[in-house]
Amino acid sequence: MIYLFLTTGCAVDRCAPGGPQVDGELHSRIQHGLGPNCCGETVIPGDVVLEDGIAPDEAVAVALWNNSAFNATLAQLGIARGDLIQAGLLRNPQFQLLLPGGTKQLEWALFLPIDAMLLRERRLDMTQREVNRVAEQLVQNGLDLVRDVRVAHADLALAHDRASLARDAVELRQRIADLTQKQLDAGDISELEATTAKIALKQAEADAGALNHAVAQAEARLKQLMSIGKMPVTLTPVLADPPSPVTQDLDSLVAEASSSRPDLRAATFAVAAAKHRAELARKQWLRFDAVADANSGGAGPSNFGPGLRFDIPIFDHNQGGVHSADWSVNQAVQNYNAIHDQIVADVQTSYSQYQQADENRAQLRYNVLTSLDEAVRLADKAFAGGGTSYFLVLQTTTQYLDARVREIQLTADLRRAAANLDRSVGRNLTWQQFPSLEPEFVPFLEEISPASHAESAESTSEPNIIILSKDGSALFSGSADRVRVGEALRRIADELEAGKVSSGGTIKPASFGDNSSESDRARPKDRGRKLWTPVDGLFSDSRSSQ
Repeated sequence: MIYLFLTTGCAVDRCAPGGPQVDGELHSRIQHGLGPNCCGETVIPGDVVLEDGIAPDEAVAVALWNNSAFNATLAQLGIARGDLIQAGLLRNPQFQLLLPGGTKQLEWALFLPIDAMLLRERRLDMTQREVNRVAEQLVQNGLDLVRDVRVAHADLALAHDRASLARDAVELRQRIADLTQKQLDAGDISELEATTAKIALKQAEADAGALNHAVAQAEARLKQLMSIGKMPVTLTPVLADPPSPVTQDLDSLVAEASSSRPDLRAATFAVAAAKHRAELARKQWLRFDAVADANSGGAGPSNFGPGLRFDIPIFDHNQGGVHSADWSVNQAVQNYNAIHDQIVADVQTSYSQYQQADENRAQLRYNVLTSLDEAVRLADKAFAGGGTSYFLVLQTTTQYLDARVREIQLTADLRRAAANLDRSVGRNLTWQQFPSLEPEFVPFLEEISPASHAESAESTSEPNIIILSKDGSALFSGSADRVRVGEALRRIADELEAGKVSSGGTIKPASFGDNSSESDRARPKDRGRKLWTPVDGLFSDSRSSQ
């Protein structure tokens, strides 16, 4: 027994997912992974040269290697692994020694914690799922960082494009101002028209100066996400072609996200860990030690014998811990449903935004800009030849510049929407490889199913209530369901009016279980949804539990 105790209490043979799991998941989803452990130093990937411009993929790679906030969250995995190691350890044995004196014998006793060995596997199962939950959440944090970097890169590209367009606008306004000055000198136009052209030029110069500050602000934001703010380098965005239209339909994207999003898988592990925690709470009262006792010397004979020491659960068998653990399972299930609902909304919203930006951009480029290009060319030619007024040229030029700004804005919107859609689905949609799902990291939890709003209204897994009489008697204890409470209140009112309520009685805690009265059992059965009822910490079908 001592050998078993020593060998099982020294190490944990479970395999906890570490950095390789997070790195592999990110690689399978976005083609980028974690960098080396650089102890706070900025490390740039070998294939990234910041001085020749920064592409979105390069910005993502640098951010995953260096982002301080993301690296701080990676420490959570090490903490969880430490908890897993601790869960596999056994309590130290206790040794009791009573010294001899006079005729008193020397006595000693050795206590070995048997309960720790009995519950060790269950503690490991619970902690293992918690480690997996942390690992999956870190993958989701990585996807969130990738989305933020891509959006920041799109903002920097937008700022650069608008600043470049503003410089083009200054040149165009300058050319128009020069033409108006020549026509004013020739007496072809009034001084008011020439002054208007000069004012438009000054306004364009002011706008260009303001947009240069916008470039600096967008660059600072991207540098902060890449954690290279102190590096003396200017980031110039390098963009590929705008994202191509998404070929998958909305339903398939929702189904994929619902099965593979890391935060939903993390919620699944959280439910599994809560289940094991609830089962462990029902055995937490167990204290069971093997005893080896001996005495020698003194007036009596020397002897040795085994024994047992254990708690008798008369008063405390961890009722409060069981209560809290049961509600933790309920909370984990509801959190799973909330995350699933959020995933569906994320995919639907980002998909709609992507389609909207793509359609608006295509319509602007092929229907509006083509016509405006021709209109500006004709107006400029006519004005140079004296065949039209300056105001027509100014109006046409303003429309053209506004349309160019709109095109740049829609291109940035398309890139932002693509980043959000990739994050919502959980992978890069432009790379046709689905994320790897490793079965050893996915617990078997078929009982969890997202509930619709209609089904949630029929759920009986809400917190129960207790109604007390003035003297402390428990008049009603059961579900907070509106129908059940109404029936109970009417029954209580009838009893109070008839004087049937006893002045005695004990106060009982509100129960989670089946507190059905006759009126409850007469109600139609709930249908469709699987509800969790904390009976032995397990999932049960509401159709069978009622």
